[in-house]
Amino acid sequence: MYQAFYKLRGKPFQLTPDPGMLFPSKGHKRAMAYLLYGFEQGEGFVMITGAVGTGKTLLIQKLFEELAHRNIVVASLASANLDGEDILPAVASALDLPYERRSKEALLQELKQYLISLQARHTHALLVVDEAQTLTPAALEMLRILSNLELRGRALLQVFLVGQAELRRVIVSNHMEQLRQRIIASHRIEPMAEEESRAYILHRLRAVGWNNDPELAPEIFSEVYQASRGIPRKINLIMDRLLLHGYLEELHALNLAALTTVLDEMDEEMAGVPPTLEVPAVLQNQRLPSTTAAGELDTELAALDLKRNNMLLQLMREEIRLKRMLQPRAPGAPATEDMALTDGRFPRSEQERE
Repeated sequence: MYQAFYKLRGKPFQLTPDPGMLFPSKGHKRAMAYLLYGFEQGEGFVMITGAVGTGKTLLIQKLFEELAHRNIVVASLASANLDGEDILPAVASALDLPYERRSKEALLQELKQYLISLQARHTHALLVVDEAQTLTPAALEMLRILSNLELRGRALLQVFLVGQAELRRVIVSNHMEQLRQRIIASHRIEPMAEEESRAYILHRLRAVGWNNDPELAPEIFSEVYQASRGIPRKINLIMDRLLLHGYLEELHALNLAALTTVLDEMDEEMAGVPPTLEVPAVLQNQRLPSTTAAGELDTELAALDLKRNNMLLQLMREEIRLKRMLQPRAPGAPATEDMALTDGRFPRSEQERE
């Protein structure tokens, strides 16, 4: 709508991630450096965390562009409360491998043979798990087992975990020392500071040919920062609505009054919606009264996360069970799901490897 009115080549503040619009903030530069460093190591886990809307998915897409010219097979997995029973089929599917009607043990062996074939072709295998904070401890443990697969001292699979801040708490609070020792690089993306927020807005506008139409009053940048807390996705939402407001009112200069109108409209539209559950950046940067207090807070948050995940998992498992009951069974198929291992057993060489 407003693109033609302001003679822009596209939408500067679209919500869909576009690697071409990535703003090189300090946080994203450091995160990309950690990802590339981890990739060069060719083993273990790399963990990137950050609040909702800080650009984690966009960063991963940019990473894929950086790696496009290399001899690499990338499996991208958007986690959705996957459990230990679900993660192997999901990984196989991401690698375009068959997974239906295979036991856990058989599927693990088929994955290993496939990864060995890649290594024989001097091809690196990388698994990127987005929204990894929704993985259960059992699923994370299964990923650790996959990361342990090796041939002649070389890892067959590397894993990048990308998720919200609670991913760290899941790993710390669930007795996952073996997995923690496999994390070779870790970085948390913080919201942008005020100056970076201003530079981000101008970067996005100039990327689509903005020529100071509409003219933005200087105080707009500070107010957008305060309203968004420096989170890119929130900045996009506010600025997109501001440009739409300017188009509807036929304004070629946007001031604080226009922004206030937009923010008030957005507040009214979200009336009655509970406030965000995220911890504000200001609170995150404050020092807690003591180490004990910080530990108690993490423990309480982890307990709440665990209760929530358990409830979601129960619903998902019931849904899967009902779907399986309704699916027609192929001729000769076993009458139960006994083919899948339920006691967590794996081939001895993989089970005992650290």
